[in-house]
Amino acid sequence: MGRKKTVSDEDLLDAARQAFVERGFAASTKEIARRAGVSEGVIFQRFATKEDLFFAAMIPPTADLDQLLRSRSHGRALLEKIAFAMIDYFRETLPVMLPLMSHPSFSFEEFARRHPGSPMLLLRRQLMEFFVREQQAGRIGPGDPGAAALVLWSITHAIPFFERLGAHDGKFEDEIVRATIRCFWDGLAPKA
Repeated sequence: MGRKKTVSDEDLLDAARQAFVERGFAASTKEIARRAGVSEGVIFQRFATKEDLFFAAMIPPTADLDQLLRSRSHGRALLEKIAFAMIDYFRETLPVMLPLMSHPSFSFEEFARRHPGSPMLLLRRQLMEFFVREQQAGRIGPGDPGAAALVLWSITHAIPFFERLGAHDGKFEDEIVRATIRCFWDGLAPKA
C-alpha cells in the first residue's frame, strides 16, 4: 500500500505559483519543494517536467462574475459594474499572467488547448454569451458581440497593466474608468 499524500496538489501548486510569481521560471524546483514541505522527487512524481509544473501552477484564479453577467439590471450601469469587477480580477491575476506570458514557450493557443477549463477562457466565453444575450434582448445595438467582449476585455486588462507600470500613481480613479465605459457604451447603446 502506497503512502498517503501529505501535501495536496493544490498546496504544491500554490507554493510553485508563489515562487514563479516572485522569480519567474528561474525559480528552482528545490525552492518550490522547500516552500511546499516536500522533496523534489515528489514534484516530479506529480509533474513530469518543471515546465509542466509551471503551466499548471500559473493557471489564473477563477473570475467570479457569473452572477453579475446574469444580473437583471442592464445598460451602462451594468457594464460599469462588470468593468470594475473585471478590473479587480485583472489586478489580482496580472502578477500571475506576467511570468506566464514571459515564458519562452508560452503560446496562448497551446495553453488554451492544454487547459480548456482555464478561468481566462471561461471568462472570455461568458463575456461573449453576455453580449449575445444583451443584443438578443435589444439592450445593445447591432454591433458584433465578440468585438464588444474583446473591447471590454482590453479595457479592463489595460487599466491594471498601466497601473502596474505606475500610471496614475498605480491606481486609476473610478471616474476615469466610468468615462472610458461611457465611451464604450455610446458605441453599444441601442439606437433610438
